[in-house]
Amino acid sequence: MAFLTQKKFDFVSSGLAPNTFAVVRFRGAEGFSRCYEFEIELVSTETEIDLDQVLSNPATFTILREDGDIPFHGILAEFDQQHQVDEYVFYRAVLVPKLWWLSLTHHNQVFLEKNVTEIFQDVLKDGGLTTLDFDLRLQGDYPKWEYICQYRESHLNFVSRWMEREGIYFYFEQEEEAEKAILTDSKMAHQEMEQGKTMYYSPPSGMDESHREEVIKSFVCRQKIMPKSLKLKDYNYRTPSLDLTGSAEVKSQGRGEVYIYGEHFRTSEEGDALAKIRAEELLCQEKRFYGEGTIPYLRPGFLFDLQDHYRSGFNQTYLTIELTHEGSQTGFLLAGIQKGLSELEEQPYYRNSFVAIPADVQFRPERRGQKSLFHGSLSAKIDASESSRYAELDEQGRYKVILPFDLSGRKDGKASAWLRMVQPYTGADFGMHFPLHKGTEVLLTFIDGDPDRPVISGAAPNPDTPSVVTSKSETPQCDITTCGGNEINFQDEKGHERIVIRSPKEDSVIKLGDHLEDKGWLKRMGGFDGLADAVGAALAWKATLIKAGFSIAGLAFSGRELGVEEGIELRSDNGLKIRAIKKEEVIGGLTAPGNASTSVTGVFQESVKGYSAHSVLGYQDDGVKGFRNLEVVGSNTEKIYGDHDHKVLGLGDYWVVGLAKKVYGGLTKAAGWVKKGYESVVELVGSKQKVTAEEIEMTEMKTELVEEETSVKGEEVEMVEARTGMVEAETSLVVEEVEVGASFTRMAEEETSVVGDEIEMCEMSSSVIMEENELRSEKNIVAEEVVII
Repeated sequence: MAFLTQKKFDFVSSGLAPNTFAVVRFRGAEGFSRCYEFEIELVSTETEIDLDQVLSNPATFTILREDGDIPFHGILAEFDQQHQVDEYVFYRAVLVPKLWWLSLTHHNQVFLEKNVTEIFQDVLKDGGLTTLDFDLRLQGDYPKWEYICQYRESHLNFVSRWMEREGIYFYFEQEEEAEKAILTDSKMAHQEMEQGKTMYYSPPSGMDESHREEVIKSFVCRQKIMPKSLKLKDYNYRTPSLDLTGSAEVKSQGRGEVYIYGEHFRTSEEGDALAKIRAEELLCQEKRFYGEGTIPYLRPGFLFDLQDHYRSGFNQTYLTIELTHEGSQTGFLLAGIQKGLSELEEQPYYRNSFVAIPADVQFRPERRGQKSLFHGSLSAKIDASESSRYAELDEQGRYKVILPFDLSGRKDGKASAWLRMVQPYTGADFGMHFPLHKGTEVLLTFIDGDPDRPVISGAAPNPDTPSVVTSKSETPQCDITTCGGNEINFQDEKGHERIVIRSPKEDSVIKLGDHLEDKGWLKRMGGFDGLADAVGAALAWKATLIKAGFSIAGLAFSGRELGVEEGIELRSDNGLKIRAIKKEEVIGGLTAPGNASTSVTGVFQESVKGYSAHSVLGYQDDGVKGFRNLEVVGSNTEKIYGDHDHKVLGLGDYWVVGLAKKVYGGLTKAAGWVKKGYESVVELVGSKQKVTAEEIEMTEMKTELVEEETSVKGEEVEMVEARTGMVEAETSLVVEEVEVGASFTRMAEEETSVVGDEIEMCEMSSSVIMEENELRSEKNIVAEEVVII
């Protein structure tokens, strides 16, 4: 296109010769937080241009001027070969910055433990940019996020919406060879233009010839009323009791309040900072200046000073935030080709329109980026640092997952943050939780549809992790089975309702409800056939089956009786404790092999209907602190093979209604001792009167105990009837007492035959006196203990 000698605009593709194209006309737009775009109409004499080569190489559009050219570097998003007129072929090109490449990459990915600046760099590099293509000029402090998700959106939309949220915006600087994206969050980053900072206002009616070519021809102020304040509120489950709010003033003379919920901030300080950004977003829209002119080097992101405006207050420093360009040199190019050109197109021209704000106002981008929301649920799989039979949770009971769209290849708990799982029941120190294991499929839902706020809503079975209840199961039933093999099964078949609790440890089973002799069920529940081999089994076929080891803690029967018809066998080295149970009834037998300990806190009453045998092979120590009453209705035989030491510290009352027989070995000299002992007994009878007061106290205590014996009144009635029968037997024993008296008389007559033994009896008398003294001392001790009781 060598014939064009006075061109005003130029276009060059680095893949073609410099003079391949000539610019016919163009229109472009640029602004904060948007990729500039220039649509350029071109003409060329080349008919066989390789379109792929043009699209794959950088290009530059330039506005030519004597005081310095204005370049716009970039790449071509579109390139059209259009019609031909004579020897000329028309083309169309769309020039954009390299940052536009990010719009071509749509991704689904998760960022963990990164702040937004780190995320921006990762995304820009993944989109094809290098560190030479962008610059971060940020002053804010941006905390790390546990979890940020990019879902069904382009890199450009993802980066843009996060910038908008954080109050970050971008614009472009045109360097010698390429453009550079500038990311900033502060008005301090903006500078004046190299071509000059001062711009003159010169409307058409009063245009100064000295500034006629590059001036601002129109400058209009548009101001809106603002809200007075802005308030944010959110909820953070990590601090559930915290009133999470943030607030900021927009305009002290404003009206109304803007209230926004769910901005996803985590602390009140973060909320206040975010509220300030939202307030600045509104405030930078309050007063905007709309201008038109012919100054080609006006650029978004740069400052300029306005002069010569008729309103002196408008002559100040401004920041350009938006700009559109338009130009043509059609008259030069097509004078002999295209007829009927407009008056404007007959001469080359350039013009623009722009939007600016006062330089002291902090710009914040409007929130245009749309977040892709989740509708419904998303499948995922539980992940963990290692495979184990135990679930992996953190201190809050949260899990890590692998999302189905994640292509990062991260595993072993490195593909997500800790996520909560919804539970059917929870509270301060109570609730339900069935831990999920690695590989379990779960369904995720998202708070407000936000991909950055997932929760686990539940587990979903699949062929790898099937349901424990299927069409092959007994129906109808419910089942809970843990990874360790513990199971609770509910059978709801009408007429055969039952609950089965099973643990593989010691092959333990508790069965409640219906008890069909279903040996197939027994095999399914633990592999044993029948119950004969169940060591330690406790059977109650009418109520409950308990197989193998079992322990019961904290039982409360509310006054009811616990009855076992077939017997209960408990084997334990740790003891069996029953606290404050009024009555224990055993119909059959109770056996406790091994060590056994019975501790009773309260009243303990043992009633045996029938035969009772108490056998101790070893040492026995019976200690009673308080009142003890041993009453035998019937015959009582006590045999002692060995030494016998029987001491009564206090009142001893031992009576038998019937025949009492004691057999002792080694009584060679008993006859002589009986007389002396009889005299000692007479003396001790007098001592008995001295403890009458103590008997009264013990009787009062017995009265209190009798009140506690009301639960066994039925047995007492039977005992009273037995006593009545024994009174009749007592009459028949009077004759035996007469015979006993006669025996004492014969023993007295035989005294003379044991004169030699009197010396020894005297010595015994002395020892009896000593024992009497010891008895008095022990009685005092007993009296003190009775008082304590």
